[in-house]
Amino acid sequence: MRGINVAQCVENSVHAHPDKVALIFDHEQWTYHELNEKTNQVANGLIELGVKQGDRISLFLPNCPEYFFWYFGTLKMGAVVNPLNVMWKEKELSYVVRDCAPKIMVTSRDVVNVPRLVLQNMEHTVEKLIVVGGDDGEDLMGYENWSNSQGTDFDAITVKPDDLAAILYTSGTTGEPKGVMLTHLNLWSNARHCADWAETTYRDISVCALPLFHSYALTHVIGELFIVGGTVVWLKRFDPEAFLDAMAVHKATACHCVATIYYALLNHPRVDEYARRINLRYCVTGAAVTPEPILKAWNEKFTPLSEGYGLTEAAPVVFMNPLPGKGVQKANSCGIPIVPEIEVAAFDENDNPVAPGEIGELVIRGPNVMMGYLNKPEETALTLRNGWLHTGDLVSFDDDGYCYVKDRKKDMIARAAFKIFPKEIEDLLYTHPAVAEAQVVGVPDLVKGEEVVACIALKGGHYLTENDLIRFCRDNLAAYKAPKYVRFFESLPKTVTGKLEKITLRELLLKEFG
Repeated sequence: MRGINVAQCVENSVHAHPDKVALIFDHEQWTYHELNEKTNQVANGLIELGVKQGDRISLFLPNCPEYFFWYFGTLKMGAVVNPLNVMWKEKELSYVVRDCAPKIMVTSRDVVNVPRLVLQNMEHTVEKLIVVGGDDGEDLMGYENWSNSQGTDFDAITVKPDDLAAILYTSGTTGEPKGVMLTHLNLWSNARHCADWAETTYRDISVCALPLFHSYALTHVIGELFIVGGTVVWLKRFDPEAFLDAMAVHKATACHCVATIYYALLNHPRVDEYARRINLRYCVTGAAVTPEPILKAWNEKFTPLSEGYGLTEAAPVVFMNPLPGKGVQKANSCGIPIVPEIEVAAFDENDNPVAPGEIGELVIRGPNVMMGYLNKPEETALTLRNGWLHTGDLVSFDDDGYCYVKDRKKDMIARAAFKIFPKEIEDLLYTHPAVAEAQVVGVPDLVKGEEVVACIALKGGHYLTENDLIRFCRDNLAAYKAPKYVRFFESLPKTVTGKLEKITLRELLLKEFG
């Protein structure tokens, strides 16, 4: 592994088959040679701007082909890539800009207003705001003119395996996002492990519509396919018919999705017609538990789904159910470690292993485990204590080593592919002048895995509707964090000491939502 730069997966594929199509986005496509030239222009341009190895480059970009150029171009020249959730609003982005301290921020004309507002209203380290599809202006630089003026030759710099490659933000126990620091070894090894598990080759083609800022997309799709010279077909946004059509037209052999996408595909009126035209070799589902009815319905029409488990702190993939014909796929299980190099166990509260069948906290160690949380040494020490990554998820293992996720020690809500921390929403709700008490919990949902419910007690003399509060949350937070349901109470349940408690709320809501 000495000297491996993640961006070299593109360079290696250029040497092997330069004219093979690497990326198809909407109606455009790029060979590995063309993709490499585009990433080289970014690398050269960053050096021209004075970017040094270890500097941070934040990507506030929607799904677009330029995401690929920036991701690999940044890594090529030794800078640290910081993919950002493009659904964030000013408050969320401001926190990350302050915490990550990027030197360059990249955005697009469609979403430039949020980063522009953030940079105007706070002290920051950003020296250039570069806009895809934008023109040069007083406080920004147009991407196209800038990149087209750069050279197309660049060899990825030599990095050490433990050099920082990426910072991805995920929710934390305090409600503040945490910057997960992933090394070149973390990203390279996990992409390699995913490719080995799936037996992926340069002949494989995957259609995907996941958000490109997500670790699932960056490692389990792009990393996995590019490390062997495969092809990815990416959609700007998910549309069931466009997705099914892309799989049929491009003769996809692989599909990487989450439960909500599989559910939408299954409910397309012509799904049976498409199923006869599509011949997938393997299908992956992850990021949230896929309900058994969706698994069963998909397996009846397409290649059986292999469900897995991962988390950003593990770069992200840890478990997968075996491919069809390669082992037993067990219902309600997220499978077994994808490679022997990833060690797992279930620990009790004293960090001692529990017996098979007993519930304990999932712990992980291996080359995919993060180096820590940015600017959070105490949380890093707690999470990585004794050489193990403590996930906060409660699991059990059967006698065959298959893992079953039972619950979370934390209050995190897993809604589709997103992790939501209730405290962040609760803190916002308390800023509303009509709210006296607020608690946010997750309830089971067939499609999303979990949905968000806000439980509210209003101040005397105030009146609000469910839609009022949902709209308030959507105006101030990324849409996926906003509650789907609001339930009003005269007062919320409390402990004997007067502290708000969620156990009673969960019991009440489970009676309603099942």
